Amino acid sequence: MSNYIEHEGTIIEQIAEQKYMVKIVQQSACATCKAAALCTVAESKEKCIEAIATDTTLSVGDQVVIYGRTTLGYKALALAVIIPLAIAMTTLLSVSHYTSNEAVAGISTLAILAPYYALLWLLRKKIKRIFVFYIKHKL
Repeated sequence: MSNYIEHEGTIIEQIAEQKYMVKIVQQSACATCKAAALCTVAESKEKCIEAIATDTTLSVGDQVVIYGRTTLGYKALALAVIIPLAIAMTTLLSVSHYTSNEAVAGISTLAILAPYYALLWLLRKKIKRIFVFYIKHKL
């Protein structure tokens, strides 16, 4: 298993001296199927990712490979899914145990997630420094 996640993309903008905006096309697994044109399940999304280049010969329009460590995916999964799920389940079980009121438990569960996501938003610059991607020329 590789230690890196890689996606092919195109440089669309140079942000700083060695920082570029790269457009990638993220496809679902079935998008490469021969019947994908006839199927409504197949999907693809364009995303723009900020990446750092060590190669100074890159320019706008170049085909590149953007890559990052596999651990970034695990960190993103933890921040977006696992931690909020743990918070929600703990809140739901605690409030329903102490109040025996399902409506209060449900509302409390949803309400407790708002501060969590607000905290993520406030820490977005710090989180952005953790999620760093790099560029290399497409071979």
